[in-house]
Amino acid sequence: MVAALAVALAAALVALVGLVVRDRARRRDLRVLAELLDRAGEVPAARARLTSADPDTRELARAVDRHLEADATAASARRSADERLREQLSALSHDLRTPLAGALGYLQLADRAEDRSAAARYLDGARGRLGDLRALTDDLFVYARASDPSFSPELVPCDLGAAAGEALAARYGALSARGWEPEVELDESAPPVLADPDALARVVANLLDNALAHGFGAPRVRVAGTELVVENPVDAAVAARLDVARLTERFYQGDPSRAGGGTGLGLAVARALAESMGGSLEVAVLLDPPTFSARVVFPTAPHS
Repeated sequence: MVAALAVALAAALVALVGLVVRDRARRRDLRVLAELLDRAGEVPAARARLTSADPDTRELARAVDRHLEADATAASARRSADERLREQLSALSHDLRTPLAGALGYLQLADRAEDRSAAARYLDGARGRLGDLRALTDDLFVYARASDPSFSPELVPCDLGAAAGEALAARYGALSARGWEPEVELDESAPPVLADPDALARVVANLLDNALAHGFGAPRVRVAGTELVVENPVDAAVAARLDVARLTERFYQGDPSRAGGGTGLGLAVARALAESMGGSLEVAVLLDPPTFSARVVFPTAPHS
């Protein structure tokens, strides 16, 4: 009887010691978790290292780990977005300063010119630079407006083929000056698309202007159903370094020197406008042969 009681007491003592040890381990783990949360800003990737076998504590640790990993991912995304914004603001600053400096330079030359014909040439140069500045500010306004979630364009049935034809006709002189004869395919049986007429014209114009500014040959323009595709050959070296994922990003330019002209907003504006009308814009770069392709799809207008 006494022996049995001694064994029971020993077992109870062992159990008690075990409880104390587990409690200490649990409290230690809770302190570890608290420290991890306190230092999350300093060491966002740290993970909980536990000694306790308590299932509730381990579940809490897993929740803390998930929280810390989510915070670390969000912080990384914010850093990337901030860096991208700094790049874009730098690009915008460059694009604003360049035409302003050019216009001021031409005005100074005009002021010093000794004959009226030279002064007139310099004034024409200043007007050209101010025109570039106006185009940039106009693109910025359209982009900001189209990207505003509250923007609601007036959607009506539109003839996509007619819009493409008018945009091509307006650029006949620029195409002829390069000796380019575009390949045009317009689907006369295509149904009307649902779009804002002015926004539709701007989308088509921006895609053609992009082909004129960066193409190495005559573009191909095709309207099939409710989609418009504009393709143009590009320089092989440029095609190899273009980041397709960023081509419709504001201020992105494939030329790192930014000496090729343009605001870097044309495709971004086209995408923003297309999406505001319920459509989409996809771009691609093929390497063999080097070709840039833009495909915009609009919703079909409902039958009246």
